[in-house]
Amino acid sequence: MDGSVFFMEWEESFIAWLQQLGGEGGFKTFLVWLNNFFSFLGEEYFAVMVMGIVYWGIDKKKGERIGFAVVASLVGNTLIKNKFRRIRPWASSDKINLLREVDGYSFPSAHSSSATALYPTLAAEYKSKKWLRIPAILIPVLIAFSRCYLGAHWPTDVLCGLLLGLLFFALSEFVLKRIDNKYILYIIVGVIGVLGMFYCTTDDYFSNYGIYIGFCSGMLFDDKVVRFENTKSVPLIAIRTLCGGLIFFALNSLVKLLIGGIFPEDTFGFLLLRTVRYAIVVFLILGVYPALFKPVEGFFRKKFLKKVN
Repeated sequence: MDGSVFFMEWEESFIAWLQQLGGEGGFKTFLVWLNNFFSFLGEEYFAVMVMGIVYWGIDKKKGERIGFAVVASLVGNTLIKNKFRRIRPWASSDKINLLREVDGYSFPSAHSSSATALYPTLAAEYKSKKWLRIPAILIPVLIAFSRCYLGAHWPTDVLCGLLLGLLFFALSEFVLKRIDNKYILYIIVGVIGVLGMFYCTTDDYFSNYGIYIGFCSGMLFDDKVVRFENTKSVPLIAIRTLCGGLIFFALNSLVKLLIGGIFPEDTFGFLLLRTVRYAIVVFLILGVYPALFKPVEGFFRKKFLKKVN
């Protein structure tokens, strides 16, 4: 991947020092595993799972604010990444090893920004659960540290990623709650995000912008048409989340099969259809899928009650 190599000497020395910790024995293996685990906590799929549990099951308004913070941060992250086009540490220095598979540009860290959007927003939405404040601070820091240890990011990548995540946390918690029409903020972020169509060249921008469009349109569809209700039933929450995840992957594969081959890879048309694909799938999973909750759960409830009686 073409890009720019730039880093400060202390960044290279810091990562090289980190990767020497533990020597070459079993403790080194444990450190690599531990940092890969922390890195997993910052994966997009983990954030989607948390949002799904809250949105589909517990409280959709809280889930919506958590979701907005995460998906908006992902769009903002890729807009900046495609401007700086910074090459990752392992590909910039022969003193640094790659200990986890990564791709794309380095600055800022998407793991750090999405984690700082996710966990503090989750803690802020559930203020009464004071124990959430500790992981809300600790987990993003551990994720940022792990990305450096694994050779995936420079320290300045993760620092700026943390700051970017805090920005979208603030937009979600202090702006979204205080405006009469949330779609004003959604449109503003969407308009800023569309600027990437003129200069972004990486798959992740087109995927994330499609996710953002699907998220906003799904919220609108639920507000105006579906209006599904949350549940206090733990089994139902688990079923809704599990089925939602399975349907997402099935729909994504189906839509990709239908439209993925229309344009050759590495063309703008191919990337644009990537945006369309994710927008369709996320809209269906957030806007249309919840319409099934009431009739399907009612059907099984009747079946179960008949058997009991």
